Amino acid sequence: MSTVASDTTYLTTTRFFAARSGDPQAAFEQFKEAVGIRKSANHIPIYANIDISDYEATRKLYPHWSGYRDKRGLPICMFDIAALNGATMADYKKTRGMPLATGDLSTSPNSVQRAITFHETLTRFVLPLCTAMQDRPDPHIPVSSAVYLVDVSSFGLKQAFDLRNYAQDISKLLATSFPEVVDTVYVLNAPAYFGKIWNLLKKWVDPRTAEKLVILTKSEVLPRLTASIDLEAIPQEHGGEFEFQHGMVARLDPGICRQLEWLWQSPGTIPPGPVKWVVDGEGRRMAVAVGSISGEPRFQPLAVLPTREFQIPASA
Repeated sequence: MSTVASDTTYLTTTRFFAARSGDPQAAFEQFKEAVGIRKSANHIPIYANIDISDYEATRKLYPHWSGYRDKRGLPICMFDIAALNGATMADYKKTRGMPLATGDLSTSPNSVQRAITFHETLTRFVLPLCTAMQDRPDPHIPVSSAVYLVDVSSFGLKQAFDLRNYAQDISKLLATSFPEVVDTVYVLNAPAYFGKIWNLLKKWVDPRTAEKLVILTKSEVLPRLTASIDLEAIPQEHGGEFEFQHGMVARLDPGICRQLEWLWQSPGTIPPGPVKWVVDGEGRRMAVAVGSISGEPRFQPLAVLPTREFQIPASA
């Protein structure tokens, strides 16, 4: 069984090309920089060996896929800014000061390595899966980005100031190594003073990402979201039907479940930790859960895609 090569596909090239407004030389230079960052972070062995507990702690720091898609077939990632509390950020600071891990089973990755690993799940598993789905309006167009729902109802000026290093870290990483993975960021339940908070934070946010923010007050949330997202995919706290809990693993929508052949005991769910695609002995694309549990490497087959024509986009 061989793993799928994932560093030089057309989709990755187009994302870097778009990030540099069509300038091929600038896109190539950024791609080289991104590859260098990931190689220096030992991203391949880290992805294979990261302890599941480290991965799941990282999930709580960033928007994570709910398992559902919008009406165009783009994955929906959700996040509650209240989760970035004092205790969570204290743990983040500890990992931020840690040295780079080698990627073997005895070392714990630092904040950069964890962030890369977590976001590689989007490009190595989620986007390819959504691309393979045939129940969307334009199944011939690859899915290269995600929609983000971020609840900021509890966001205050002090928290915003405390998050400046975090915001700068993740914005730089996404802009350099994961360009154009953001389609739209819906900022939900924005308080009246959110303008002041945004003025503080936007200096640390990549300008191209900042342009994709849609800021909504509480009364604006449901009417705006239902224009592009079905009620079953909108969190209950925003007027929809989806039972969202911050830090939850993905619960796949019925359309995805129907198009997969399940190999493990919990069809419709994705286990904690990183997941990637490989090619099995029959030439099928198979999703496998990797990482490690208590020092033991994991390679758990989850499901296969029935078609062999599916092309897996890059992880860059």
